[in-house]
Amino acid sequence: MRSHRVGVALVLLVVAIGMAGCGSHSDTGDRNEAHQAVRDGVQRLMSALDRRDLDGFVAEFHPAADFHNPIGMVLHGRAEIRSLHEKLFSPAPPPGFPSFVGTSSTGSIQSLRALSDDVVVVDWQWTQQGARTGADDWPDRQGTNTLIWTRENGEWGVAAWRDKDFPPGYQRPPGF
Repeated sequence: MRSHRVGVALVLLVVAIGMAGCGSHSDTGDRNEAHQAVRDGVQRLMSALDRRDLDGFVAEFHPAADFHNPIGMVLHGRAEIRSLHEKLFSPAPPPGFPSFVGTSSTGSIQSLRALSDDVVVVDWQWTQQGARTGADDWPDRQGTNTLIWTRENGEWGVAAWRDKDFPPGYQRPPGF
């Protein structure tokens, strides 16, 4: 009788492991697809920024997305995001706004984490050179972005953007 219980327990354990593996494999596949879709979106976003392609940049945001820039501006929706970037991408922006027309930038994804099949958090580090305010050059900049990408109606897009400049001369502490 005892060997029968051990045998049944082993069969149940094998079935449970097999089922967990199947679910895990499916989740992993879904998550890998989500990661790739978001990586592709980040590439499009970076490319649009480098080209100062306003339509391409704004297209990566969901209609109700929010955007926080390093100086504390909080924007809601594509129209406000577009309005700010029209100024930034202009060779002659309004007073107080920098021009990113002559900039060059780099960016790399530092981490990508799926919170669910439809929500991915992306942290990416960036650099920017060549921004100007009037006749003054801005110093080279570096920082980090945290983006929340969501899948809405089958389409991936930025739901939230948080941007942070690092202080001039910032060096990441060893080990971090």
